[in-house]
Amino acid sequence: MTEGPLWSADLGALHIDTDANQGLWGYLWLQMDKKTFKDWLDEFLTGLAASHGTDLTRKLRKFHKSFYEQTLVTLRDKVGADEAFVYHPVPLTYMPLVVHATRFHCEAADAASCEGIAALSVPHLDIPEWQQRTGSVVFASPYLGGDGVRVTRSYPADSTIMMTSVTYHWHTPPGTPDVFLRGHHDDPEVVAAAMEPLDDFARTLRLPGTGQ
Repeated sequence: MTEGPLWSADLGALHIDTDANQGLWGYLWLQMDKKTFKDWLDEFLTGLAASHGTDLTRKLRKFHKSFYEQTLVTLRDKVGADEAFVYHPVPLTYMPLVVHATRFHCEAADAASCEGIAALSVPHLDIPEWQQRTGSVVFASPYLGGDGVRVTRSYPADSTIMMTSVTYHWHTPPGTPDVFLRGHHDDPEVVAAAMEPLDDFARTLRLPGTGQ
């Protein structure tokens, strides 16, 4: 990647707190300069390879470097995410599982009225509805309240890949930001295996400075 707007010396500040198990979840800075990124990636991949008993080949290093560079830019500049986290148990030979958290204000009486939230359970218009699977369950949080939902969705990304996404949304009282947590992966089995840790992680999220 080049110098300039893709990189920043401003490392930002934590907007969403969590006391999640650091052996399972790692923090991914969305603002970092090139040297910080290189140092982080080297340390991260070395540790992950050792924990999985995997040889860190040049091909694997290149794959992860490209993935995380694109992820940083996408989440920061396109999605506008506040925080991102990496699930460590996914082997290096698979696409990493990254979840991102975003805060936004919605003063509507119900979550379904929040702009963009209804789209969670609406089928993609450019994909035949019969090829999509969507389900939602009530998802309470000890910190963010009981007005939460977890939405899972599977849909074909192309003729060979079935994407699966998991999205959590907590609709909080007026004056307190709603919290939106989302992750997706190109292997449904990875998401299925990670679902319980994802739920556990989601329950650890809380907003700083709100007494929650």
